[in-house]
Amino acid sequence: MAINCNVCFYDRNSDKNQFCEVCGSEIQPSITLFEAGEKGIQEGEKQTVLQTDQQTVNFHQRINQNINNNPVTAPVYTNIQTSSPPTLETAKKAKILPKNSANPTLITGTIAKLIPKQVGSPVPEFIIDSNNALIGKFDPNIGPVEIDLDGFYGDETVSSTHAEIYFENNQWQIKDMGSTHGIYIKPTGKTRFGYRTNKPEILNSGDEIAIGKIRLLFLII
Repeated sequence: MAINCNVCFYDRNSDKNQFCEVCGSEIQPSITLFEAGEKGIQEGEKQTVLQTDQQTVNFHQRINQNINNNPVTAPVYTNIQTSSPPTLETAKKAKILPKNSANPTLITGTIAKLIPKQVGSPVPEFIIDSNNALIGKFDPNIGPVEIDLDGFYGDETVSSTHAEIYFENNQWQIKDMGSTHGIYIKPTGKTRFGYRTNKPEILNSGDEIAIGKIRLLFLII
């Protein structure tokens, strides 16, 4: 096999020659690209093996160090008695309080007031400081009511015992007492009154109540 000279590039030197036949330079044994690639792969495999071995040693060293610094102790179990789950009897004894349909927050105020929305109304406001108050007009056969709307504009639409406001189950409520022209409520934040109430309704502070034609603002103090 002929060997190339790395100096003059003469390519017919015998593979037994140590010096170039043309320029006399020392001939360095050359390798093909395939041999060079194969040699590089072998060296890379050796380096990878060395790195992998070193990483394995370091990994085991870290594990041993963590075990020494944080020894694992067996859990200790004690006989801790927990409360028994609630039974049906417990649920029956619990006092369940109703929630307002418009606002689920329970009302805690026990004093409220009604403010007429008429200009120049005979009474500026009605304070409700008891558990209940009748709304209507004075009738000699029945007697006075706590919230007397006689003299208000539209009082002809107010019955003698028109409605009752009362505090029950930690909430203010209103119910119709068999009036002729009914009760209407505009919940706070709404722009229109609802339909005529035919059952007790929960009141929120800021709701507007229509007793016949007379409109009142309900506020909790």
